[in-house]
Amino acid sequence: MCRFSGNMDVKVDGKGRLFVPAAFRRALEGDSTLFLRVDTVSKCAKFYPASEWEKLNAQFMSQLNLWNQSDLRLYRQFSAGVEQVDLDASGRILIQRRNLDLLEITSEALVVGVGKYFEVWNKDLFEDSLLDDEAFSKALQEKMGNQMVL
Repeated sequence: MCRFSGNMDVKVDGKGRLFVPAAFRRALEGDSTLFLRVDTVSKCAKFYPASEWEKLNAQFMSQLNLWNQSDLRLYRQFSAGVEQVDLDASGRILIQRRNLDLLEITSEALVVGVGKYFEVWNKDLFEDSLLDDEAFSKALQEKMGNQMVL
């Protein structure tokens, strides 16, 4: 099972390539195929290892009846927004220019681990998406109670 955590600043070259941090490449356990889904609400790119993507896709499809036109439209839009991306021999991934523009990423980005997948963000947009310290602490207490010690 892949585990991605932490965050790292990365450079994006003129062709839209960025290095996947070494710790994240190790977590891929040799799987060089990723699936990219752009989250247009949060404005980040989510990268799923192939094995995790297959589970997520199967879970989603199990909730749908593709004979139902509404379900079919939902799945069509969902799957049309997915791109298969392969790590190159140097450990880089390519993000299409249209996606970089949508995500407001130019020459620098932030790679953020989110458990079973990782995200690529514009650093300022990521910072804006975070809870302040007090709200974060309160949310942790509400979810975890006294079970969690930080």
